[in-house]
Amino acid sequence: MLRRQSAAMDMRRLVGRNVKRIRLERGLTQEQFADVSGFSQQYISDLERGQRNPTVVTLFELADALRASHIELVAIDDEFERELKARGKAVRGVRRGPKTATRRSAKRLSRRAAKSR
Repeated sequence: MLRRQSAAMDMRRLVGRNVKRIRLERGLTQEQFADVSGFSQQYISDLERGQRNPTVVTLFELADALRASHIELVAIDDEFERELKARGKAVRGVRRGPKTATRRSAKRLSRRAAKSR
């Protein structure tokens, strides 16, 4: 149970860092982003500090307000990868956007096709 809580907290921090990074890239303050997104400034602050656990719908709404992809909000960054490696955990899933996932899927499909020949 402790491992699950730890992973969930890691994801909350990851999403928070990504939201903050993209918001700053767009030149928005928390207040401006709150106005654009419809969420309160307090919610944005809590989210960026990893204190909130946004739903899938919320991730889509935040991404839309940031004019970004929802995938960017959950993309693994270097800091997250270092934290996992420090704890001896492997990094799995989408890394830095959809291109990596697409390449992995293509490799898997080509391996399956080769096996079936």
